[in-house]
Amino acid sequence: MIRRFNRLVSLASSLVDFTAVLPSLPARGGDVIATESFSAVGGSFNVESAAARLGLATVHAGSSGEGPNSELLRAALASEGIVDVGRRYLGQDIGICIAMVEPSGERTFVTTQGAETRLDLDHLGGIKLLPTDALYLSGYDLLYAGSRAALQAWLNEDHLNGAALFFDPGPLVAEIDQEALELLRRNAFLITCNEAEFDFLKPRFDDRALFARRIGAQGCELYECADLRQKVATPAVEALDTTGAGDVHTGALIAMLAEGHSWRDALELANRAAAISVTKGGGASGPTRAELEI
Repeated sequence: MIRRFNRLVSLASSLVDFTAVLPSLPARGGDVIATESFSAVGGSFNVESAAARLGLATVHAGSSGEGPNSELLRAALASEGIVDVGRRYLGQDIGICIAMVEPSGERTFVTTQGAETRLDLDHLGGIKLLPTDALYLSGYDLLYAGSRAALQAWLNEDHLNGAALFFDPGPLVAEIDQEALELLRRNAFLITCNEAEFDFLKPRFDDRALFARRIGAQGCELYECADLRQKVATPAVEALDTTGAGDVHTGALIAMLAEGHSWRDALELANRAAAISVTKGGGASGPTRAELEI
């Protein structure tokens, strides 16, 4: 197989997930006793670690700060062999995401903002992409006041240099500026969505970007110019925690495409990676090559 990409560069933000496993969500104004709780680095780290565990050289170019959460992030990146070239802001730590997981594995989030939401053109301009790179961008960073203007300007100035842009719009896609979404329809290599995000974006015949529609236990579909090109099933598993499953799918898909796998094979392997991830707790639950049996 001929390699498509030699490394993954991620501009997306990472933060610390505080996860509580609940018998049910509390009623408004009420309380519920968690059956389990834990904390771990999440956000873009879920994507980056999934790709790195499958052998793709990975670079974290998102921002961090100073404080215990930022130290956790830097330690997690180092443990996965991910190179950290992000800017560090003094006097502010990175934020947290509170994840509430129900018995079905469904999760509900509350996200705070910290140093991870800050990107500026000076930093972005120093990131030199190559035509052999894959670039990952999250919709969250097109929403944060501290990063959206710089990212839009950077995209408009066309710094991709032939790199393949992978974009995950995220659950707040409806709040992303329409001009930014149009930029991504024109410049992204792949826009990867869950069902709700896909339904909102509604791929068009003139989109240059391909679209991947993740449909949970039903697998994943690939669209080109609004036409369905592939539909790939996923293994049946008993879900423990679906947090980060879409991130793991994205990271694994990038890693498998990087190796030169066909779209069908890469989607099948990414589906398997996501299926393995939901049998574990936490978001950074991407499998190793041994677990994926490749």
